[in-house]
Amino acid sequence: MIGAYKKDALARLKTARGHLGAVVDMVEAERYCPELMKQVAAVQASLEKVNRILLRNHLETCVSEAIKTGRGREKIDELLEALQFNSSLTDLRHVAVTLAGDAEEADNLAFSTSPGGETPPARAGGRSTAGPSRPRARAGASSSQDSMEKRSVK
Repeated sequence: MIGAYKKDALARLKTARGHLGAVVDMVEAERYCPELMKQVAAVQASLEKVNRILLRNHLETCVSEAIKTGRGREKIDELLEALQFNSSLTDLRHVAVTLAGDAEEADNLAFSTSPGGETPPARAGGRSTAGPSRPRARAGASSSQDSMEKRSVK
């Protein structure tokens, strides 16, 4: 394993382990469910980052060496088998959102690059039906500070 990747992966795994322990404590303390859900998502995101580091390391070491020695097909097959269990490495919608600037542009980008180039039908509110639906903040929604104040009043 490449030293820098190993160091980064281990640091992230140790952080995720500590974070997960804190989430367990939150569940035991019966903390507010949306808070728990956010923390679980944060742990998942940390682990997904570790998987991306491991993938990069594997591509730069094992796969590239196998290709040089004529065993590339075997390593690629192994990698594809492993990837079927990890949608975060194969689902690139988050990249499209980052590149496009927002979800609606990403939805439209998916259609504009499709073979037929068809335009997606509009949904209520003017959003397209292409791609995943992402929740948006409601107008007048209270801030997280307001939510915390409401919970502490209980």
